[in-house]
Amino acid sequence: MTTHHLLASQFVPRPVDDVVHFFGDPRNLARLTPTSMGFELLTEDLEVRDGLQIRYRIRPLLGIPATWETRITEADPPRGFVDVQARGPYRLWEHRHRFEPVDGGTLVHDAIDYRLPLGPLGDVAHALIVRRQLEWIFRYRAAAIRAIFAASGAPTGRTIAVAGGTGFVGGGIALELHRRGHRVVVLSHEDDRQSTPLPDAVDVRRADVTTGEGLAEALRDADSVVIALAFENSPIEAPRRHQTFMEVDAGGTERVVAAAVTAGVGRVAYVSGAGAAPDSRHWFRAKWRAEQAVRGSGMTWTIVRPTWIYGARDVALNRFLGFARQLMAVPMTNLGRQQLAPVFIDDVGRLIADALVDPAAEDRVFELGGPEALSMREIIATALRVADLRRPIVPGPTPLIKLGSVPLSWFRTPLLTPDAVDFINQPAVVDIDPLLEQMPRRLTPLAEGLASYLGRSSADASLAIDGHVFISRSVAAA
Repeated sequence: MTTHHLLASQFVPRPVDDVVHFFGDPRNLARLTPTSMGFELLTEDLEVRDGLQIRYRIRPLLGIPATWETRITEADPPRGFVDVQARGPYRLWEHRHRFEPVDGGTLVHDAIDYRLPLGPLGDVAHALIVRRQLEWIFRYRAAAIRAIFAASGAPTGRTIAVAGGTGFVGGGIALELHRRGHRVVVLSHEDDRQSTPLPDAVDVRRADVTTGEGLAEALRDADSVVIALAFENSPIEAPRRHQTFMEVDAGGTERVVAAAVTAGVGRVAYVSGAGAAPDSRHWFRAKWRAEQAVRGSGMTWTIVRPTWIYGARDVALNRFLGFARQLMAVPMTNLGRQQLAPVFIDDVGRLIADALVDPAAEDRVFELGGPEALSMREIIATALRVADLRRPIVPGPTPLIKLGSVPLSWFRTPLLTPDAVDFINQPAVVDIDPLLEQMPRRLTPLAEGLASYLGRSSADASLAIDGHVFISRSVAAA
């Protein structure tokens, strides 16, 4: 039975007291945990001290829920604290948190000693699955810390609301707006700041786009609104939970637009989808319907039709990487020949932020994709290479996969549906020339975008497990 050692560090450009306060609040654990793990805090007593026990539920492997309980054994603010597993999947888990003041901010150090159960079988599981899972968790954590502690630019005096700002795309846009000095208001159907890595300066307001409740109040002082709605687990619709393209993308956008007009908002940017048309499949008809509401609003508008958006928090390309970390092969829903032009989330955020202030974007529709057209297989292979995951890509016959998805669609929260398989299999190549002519910019190549959160080099973070370096801090952060 082997004891494994994980060492991580990250520079945070904030005073040590601010950093200790953040990491000492158990509610922030959800903000640092990949969304796919379904983190749920079960403890109400949250005052960090010696002996405090914290319970939470996570889904670390294949969506299987597990209850984890940790106990604080050493609380020594502001230098750090230690938590150990009292109940959970490991035979041993001892996590030492240490905070070191340095010029310009704080170094956050993590040292974890852990052992798996089942003796030699546990060692095999570690080599095949667990080590890679821990790597991904700490990569995600590093990206979340960067977002949460992101500096704001000089105040612009503008207040910009983002509907869907707790999601992957909306969250990326909200972060870029914050960096530019705008006052950012995020509209969310739940007050779920504690599950989203948004900067604390972002104002989260409760509003429900499926009913319209709270929208007018949430938009009361906004100069502009960005609409980037997506239902939970998109594109897998859940009609019984009203999580569909028509109810959220179309109906939700219509309600946000109506509330924005009532509130006197002057400008709107809508994140649509490549292929939006009145005669397309229902998901793109929903986008088209939403576009019509934006065009007819009377506000100055910009519509952006992106292709496949990827980034550290996406649930699409990361799903394939998740398969690679947990399985011996990466399944694909067809031969992977469909052409796509994946676009990096940072490029989406920059374009939307520009569109809200640039006259060149007024009352215009822009298609947005990355600078390369690649097949689905090439995209997955590139992601595996950048992530240093050596797994075969195994295509599956679409008819059989759709047939197998039928019983999975009967769940209240479906695991897969035939429509979702069709959505995943569709091509998405766009014409970016009009965008580049009207609003010149550099778009990020796929490998470069992936390397920013999957690569070995980092300006602010490092990670090693059992002496194997996954992330090397290459630039002095201070």
